[in-house]
Amino acid sequence: MRKRITLLFLVIFIIGLVTVPSVYASSDNPLSREQVFTLLQEGFQAQTSLTYEFRTFDEVVKILNPYFHEGYSKKFLEENLIQEDEGYIVYGSDFALYFIPFYSYSDKTQILFDQDENKIYVYEFFETPESGPVSYQDHYEIVTIENIKSNWLITDLSMEDEAPTVKNDSLKEVTVKRDPLFLTWNPFKAYLLEMEHQTPYFYTWYKNMF
Repeated sequence: MRKRITLLFLVIFIIGLVTVPSVYASSDNPLSREQVFTLLQEGFQAQTSLTYEFRTFDEVVKILNPYFHEGYSKKFLEENLIQEDEGYIVYGSDFALYFIPFYSYSDKTQILFDQDENKIYVYEFFETPESGPVSYQDHYEIVTIENIKSNWLITDLSMEDEAPTVKNDSLKEVTVKRDPLFLTWNPFKAYLLEMEHQTPYFYTWYKNMF
């Protein structure tokens, strides 16, 4: 029993010295998945904040500017901004146009980078609801993000029957890099190889361990 525990600790120690290759996006990818999600979520919060209180028109524009291109902001305000005696406000609606979609921000939320166009497409499939105040058919909701004057801004929102696509040479691949300073040896794989090519000495040692 003691020998088994000793062997177990030895294996754990060896695993601790082994580094698993890290997987991360290529340096050519402009934004990480987390950064894209943060931009969309903060943009949505900026839009919904306009429903809380009356503001001047300049205040409304200032709130949207960090996240949306001026063309997108203009469309959003034309559809949703209301002028009252107290100022400007956005009233809630079950189907307000140009709001950031209710993405799940999970594996269902896909991100596609078009290198040629320097655009990021964020999309998710929405199924026809079984019930509710709003009815629609199965569709994809697609947000376009573009680099404009060194800032990544939301520029478009569309609803399509098909997911967006780009040319194959525009796709950015995930790369795997190994740190050369550390050993990337799999002790279990090596052990199995040795078991397939046992020497008499190895067999005797293994048998005596138990």
